[in-house]
Amino acid sequence: MKFDRINNFNLIRLLAPLQVLFTHSVLYLELEKSKYLHYVGENFLYYFPGVPIFFTVSGFLVFSSFDRNHSNILKYFNNRFLRLFPALWFCLIITLGLIVLDFGNNLNQLVSNSGFLLWIIGQISFFQFWTPDILKFWGVGTPNGSLWTIIVEVQFYLLVPLIYYFTQKLFKIKIIPIVLIMIISLLFNFYIGQFSEENIKYKLGGVIVFSYLYNFLFGVIAYLYWGKIRKFVEGKIVYWALAYLIYISFFGNYLGIDLNSYFIYNFLHFFSNILLACLVLSMAFSCNNLSNKVLSHNDISYGVYIYHMLVINFIVQRGLIKDEKYLGLVFIGTISLAAFSWFFIEKRFLKLKRVNQ
Repeated sequence: MKFDRINNFNLIRLLAPLQVLFTHSVLYLELEKSKYLHYVGENFLYYFPGVPIFFTVSGFLVFSSFDRNHSNILKYFNNRFLRLFPALWFCLIITLGLIVLDFGNNLNQLVSNSGFLLWIIGQISFFQFWTPDILKFWGVGTPNGSLWTIIVEVQFYLLVPLIYYFTQKLFKIKIIPIVLIMIISLLFNFYIGQFSEENIKYKLGGVIVFSYLYNFLFGVIAYLYWGKIRKFVEGKIVYWALAYLIYISFFGNYLGIDLNSYFIYNFLHFFSNILLACLVLSMAFSCNNLSNKVLSHNDISYGVYIYHMLVINFIVQRGLIKDEKYLGLVFIGTISLAAFSWFFIEKRFLKLKRVNQ
C-alpha cells in the first residue's frame, strides 16, 4: 500500500517522548504541587500518552517496512536492529559512567556483584526492564525505567511476519485475523489491569506484547486500508483535534473518567484510543511537510526517549527536586544527549540500513 512519504511521522515521534519526558519529570522531580504544571498535565498533556502513540505509529511504519522487504526477512530484521541497538548500547555506556561516578568507593562491590553483571547482559539484549537490588540506590530506583518498552517493541518486530502471513496469505479478508488478535489483546490488557502494580502478574503482563498489541494493530489496519481511510484523515487535523479535545474535556475532565492509563478499564477509554489513533494519523498527513521544515529530516525522538530517565536520575541523585527550574535542566540535558546520539551514532548506523534499499 502506497502512502505519501512526505509526512509528519518524525515530528509525532518526537512529540510522543517529549510527553513522556514531561510526565516523568513532574513525577520524579516532585513537581505535582506546581499549579501550572499540574493543570497542563492533568487537563491536557496526559491525554496524549506518548507510548501508545508511538506503538500506533510503529504499527503503521514497521508493517509497511516489512511489506516492502517481505521477500528478504534478514534485511527486515537487520534494519530493525540498526534502528534500536546502536543508540541503546551507547545509552548503556553513559549509564555505566553515571553509576560508576555515583558509586564512589564501593565500585569493587558493584563490579563483583552477580546481579550487576546480569543487569548488563539484560541491557545489551532484551531485558532492560529488570533492575537488581544493588542498583536501586540510584536516582528513582532504576537506572532507566523507560526502557521496558524495548522488549515490547522487539516482540512487535517478531510478530509482524506472522501478522503479514495471516493478512496476505491465510485469510482472504485481511481484517479478520487482525480483529481476532485485537480482541485477544484487549481482553489480556483488561485482565492485567485488574491487578495492583506490585502483583507479579501485573509486572510480567506489563512487558508482554499482548497488553499493547491493539495499539500496534491500529497502525497496521490504517496501513492495510490506507486507500479507503485516507480521505477521512488526510488534511483533516482540525476536525480530529476538535473531536478529541471535546471528547476528553467532557468524559475525562468533566466526568472524571480515566482515559489516559495504559490499561483499559471501560469502553470510553478504548474509544478514546481510537480517536487518538485517528488524530495521530491525521496529523501525519496534514500539512505534510511540517516535520521536514521543523526537523530538517532529523529524528532525535528515540534519543529523547531512551536518555531522558538518565538525566532525571542524575538530577534526582543530587537532590535537585521540587523546583520548576530543574524541569528545564531535564529538557536541555535530554535534547543535548539525543542530538549527539542522532548525529554521531544513530544517523551513521542508519546509513547502513539505506545502502541496500
